Amino acid sequence: MGSRFEGLDESEVELHELNILVVGCGGGGCNSIHRLNHIGIEAATTMAVNTDQKSLKATDCPNRLLLGAEYTKGLGTGGRPDVGEECALNASPMLSRIFQGVDLTFIITGLGGGTGTGASPVMADIARRCGSMVISIATTPFSFEGNHRRNVALKGLKRLRESSNSLLVLDNDRLLHMVDNLPVDQGLAIIDQLISELIKGTVDALTTPSLINLDFADLRTIMEQGGVSTILYGENADPEAVVRDALENPLLDVDIHGGTGALIHITGGSNLTMRRANRIVASITKVLDDEATVKFGVRVEEEMEGSIRMIAVVTGISEVHGPLAPTVIPGDDLGRILGKYGP
Repeated sequence: MGSRFEGLDESEVELHELNILVVGCGGGGCNSIHRLNHIGIEAATTMAVNTDQKSLKATDCPNRLLLGAEYTKGLGTGGRPDVGEECALNASPMLSRIFQGVDLTFIITGLGGGTGTGASPVMADIARRCGSMVISIATTPFSFEGNHRRNVALKGLKRLRESSNSLLVLDNDRLLHMVDNLPVDQGLAIIDQLISELIKGTVDALTTPSLINLDFADLRTIMEQGGVSTILYGENADPEAVVRDALENPLLDVDIHGGTGALIHITGGSNLTMRRANRIVASITKVLDDEATVKFGVRVEEEMEGSIRMIAVVTGISEVHGPLAPTVIPGDDLGRILGKYGP
């Protein structure tokens, strides 16, 4: 007698494996990629992109791309975003090949200079045209760097916002209130560390098997809620403290009250009980809209014994504070782009 499930042979079905690419663009973005590779990220490919050959060679990354060598001779853009943009545009055919087949792209950049400000919006636009969902993470200059660099960053921020599905902004000025007594290298490393944790946490939540799983279809569902989006990260031994640390992160100025969607993933040790996980999820959902769409996942890891980590993507936020507040609304075609993962 034949198997009643003989028509469901997995070997006869072409399954799609989630393809995630993390790109560091410019000096600031490459610094973050350098740290991310030191932390380790297994389920995503990383790539460093710069116009400065010396800086690029110093970046610990298996995939490195030098933009505009024929124009800059590998010496950088001299702080000119128009040169960075031109270098990226001239590399469009190569970038299109790189982004082809990528499902989720993270673009990390520091704004205010030439390569990050000029090239990152071009890269985000090409990635979206190739069918990828793009989450951009940008840092803004310190006030002491002057109004010119700040104004350059604001223009770049506007273009990056238009080119991305979602944009998260980290203000370097807030860093000063946290690390004013730390050595410079340690202080600057804090933002790179936060960016690395945000990305690694999101990728792991989507790709690592859990007791309660989250997948790319869940992320698609949440992103379809529209409005401003942000990523929250917290780690502590106490459930309430985890949420408090995430919501009160001094590098982020965002109010998630009234959000219409949330994807929440919790990781802990063997002492992570259902009660504790419920307290964390409830602490987030109680400030969201009553009709908010919420997806959550839970994973137990031995190395997390005595600690709890939460990563949350919250969308549909109506208000973000500060002069650099992003207002990204995912395009109407987002569901079509990600339709192959639909139910």
